[in-house]
Amino acid sequence: MSNEITQVKGCEFTTDELQRFHHYYKYDWAAAGLVSAPVSKRIQHFVETVDPGIDSNRLQEWLHTMGIVEESEKSEQARLYERFENFDFAAAVGFNQMLADVYATDDVSKHGVGERMDQAKAQYYSDNIEPLVYSEYKEYKEVNAPKPVCPYQDLWDPKGADKESADTNKFANVRTIDIAKLLDPDNVDVLTIGAINLFIDAAKTAYDQKYFAVAVVNSRCNGPEPMFLPALSSTGDCPATLKAAMRLQIELRNLNKTKPLVFFANGVVDTSTLGILMSTVDIVTSEMFCVSIGSVSQSSQKFPLSALYDWAHLSNHQAKVSKGTAEYIMCSPDLVLRSAEWSTLGLGIGFVSHRKFASGMEQILLAASCPPPHTRDALRKACAVESVYSGPSKINVWEQEISKYFAPLADGKTVLELADELRAVKAPWAEKYVVFANAKESNNVAKARVAGMQRVRGLEYSQALALELSAAIAWAAGTTEETKLFSRNIPSLSDLLSENTHATPEPQRNGALQSEVAGECPFAKMYRKNPERFKHVNLGSIADHHSLDL
Repeated sequence: MSNEITQVKGCEFTTDELQRFHHYYKYDWAAAGLVSAPVSKRIQHFVETVDPGIDSNRLQEWLHTMGIVEESEKSEQARLYERFENFDFAAAVGFNQMLADVYATDDVSKHGVGERMDQAKAQYYSDNIEPLVYSEYKEYKEVNAPKPVCPYQDLWDPKGADKESADTNKFANVRTIDIAKLLDPDNVDVLTIGAINLFIDAAKTAYDQKYFAVAVVNSRCNGPEPMFLPALSSTGDCPATLKAAMRLQIELRNLNKTKPLVFFANGVVDTSTLGILMSTVDIVTSEMFCVSIGSVSQSSQKFPLSALYDWAHLSNHQAKVSKGTAEYIMCSPDLVLRSAEWSTLGLGIGFVSHRKFASGMEQILLAASCPPPHTRDALRKACAVESVYSGPSKINVWEQEISKYFAPLADGKTVLELADELRAVKAPWAEKYVVFANAKESNNVAKARVAGMQRVRGLEYSQALALELSAAIAWAAGTTEETKLFSRNIPSLSDLLSENTHATPEPQRNGALQSEVAGECPFAKMYRKNPERFKHVNLGSIADHHSLDL
């Protein structure tokens, strides 16, 4: 039987030869000091020191089929196209002005966008660097495309391998905020008040007109369970930490109204910091992304009331979400939201595999360099191009149960009443919920979350934030009774955030108090000052008003 690999047309090398050639291809030339050495010198070194039995002529023939040849053997045309392909367009002055045309159509296929991007690059290169004709370049690439010589080529070909990390510094028109650089070096597992204040300061610099977009990343997202956004610190002055986190959330939402704000969430997000993440819907995730919503976690017990307004208004996002979905999520004992569920809920705009995340991020950041007013559209289309299917959602399969059992929680049904009803279901998931609902700590969390969402659904946005913050502070102080957490008397958000704490006072911008929310409803502001004056007004008529449409 022949030992030649015949699965790929054009392959004339045996299995043994391919194994040896792959060894050569993956050899650590940096360790041998031969990174910049010519091919002939590399082959000589490999034959003499690594694999004396390899046929150097056959190896050279194989390298030719891969398009790897000596520099002296390359034609001037090949050298021109190599210089073109190696040119750093992300750092090229003025290239971003051409990106609007790349993303101007509804065609967001990878092929369509890729071809328009290549045409734009060729035009820029020819106009500013050296003459290059795109049609000739394209014809040359088609004629000289390397032949596939192995059925597993995509596993080791460098085009299939991702960079270890994205080079965010070369995108001068995108303000990149690296969470890793904000964290306390001695306490990287939590988001301290100092780190939050640094985050706020970084966000304020992003208002500069030279920045067209803002990207939040974490360069430490590595390992089997990378942490993207850690838990709020539960030590020290909890009220001050909660207020700082709320200021950050408001700052990010205000910023997102002026320019696109995108999170590249390639890791775990703690429940207590969800309000920060959900300051935008422009969130790109990978298979490493997850959020443990279940109230069994330590941070859920300490800070269980994050992002109540966002969960209560899931239907505001561009997704078909059944009534009761938020209650199901917030009351599930061990639910972990991953990218598939996040996309189903309409809370993100793209999924890029962890293996391709760095290169995908660079492509999206390049699109985010497109000048306004095209920036957000270009960014989202680039996300669509780079994204792949994130897999089936665990929420969709429970849609019938959500509508039947959890939707009534939104209309006033209690957590314990649901537990009593589920006792008769006789299913493992129902039994698990019954145990969860009857345990004291998890019962308190579930009741507070359900009551909080019911309450904020009838409130204007800044009122909802004020209620969420006051309830979170009360919870951290030991109050768990929902009637006390969500009283009818809602303090002013401005007053809450301006109270003296141990936190460093925030400077004012343009004479306005930092706690003020842009677009805040004037009526709601007056109502908080003197509710008795408006007793005759039907509040239900304005219950659907939302001041921030993100």
